[in-house]
Amino acid sequence: MRVRPVHGLVLVCLLVLPMVGWALARELFPESFTGHERVTAERGEVRLDLAGLERGDVRFYRYLNPGNQEVRFFVGRDRDGTVQVAFDANELCFKQKRGYQSEDGWLVCRKCDKAFRLTEVNAGGGGCQPVPVAHRLEGETLVLAEDDVLVGWRYFR
Repeated sequence: MRVRPVHGLVLVCLLVLPMVGWALARELFPESFTGHERVTAERGEVRLDLAGLERGDVRFYRYLNPGNQEVRFFVGRDRDGTVQVAFDANELCFKQKRGYQSEDGWLVCRKCDKAFRLTEVNAGGGGCQPVPVAHRLEGETLVLAEDDVLVGWRYFR
C-alpha cells in the first residue's frame, strides 16, 4: 500500500484536533477544569471544617443552590494563621470567569496575571483583588451565611 499525502494530512488532523479541542474547551469553559469542591448550605449556612487547612494552604469551593446559582470562592490560611475568604473573582476580570490560582502565599489572577498576598484577601481593595466574603469562625469551622455567599452570584452568572 502506498502512503499518499492525504493520509499524512488525515493523521496530523487526528493528532492535532483533540489537543486544539482540549485547549479551546479550557479557554471557553475554565470553570469545568478548576477542581472546586462542591459545598451545600444547611439551615441557611455553609459550614466548612478547616482542621486540615495548614498555613499557606488555599482550598477552592463551589456552591450551587437549588435555583442553580453557582458561586465559587476560596478559603486560605495565611502565614500568620488568619483565615482568608473571598470569591474566586474580582471586579475587573470576572466576566472571563477564570478566577485565581494559589502560588506560595500569593493568589494570581488567571486573566491578567496580577498577584496578591494571601494575607491581604479579607481587606479587599477592589480592582483586580479578590472580593472578600463575610464569614465567621466557630473553632475550626468556617461559617458562611448563604445570603453572603449568594451576594457573589453576580460574578458568576
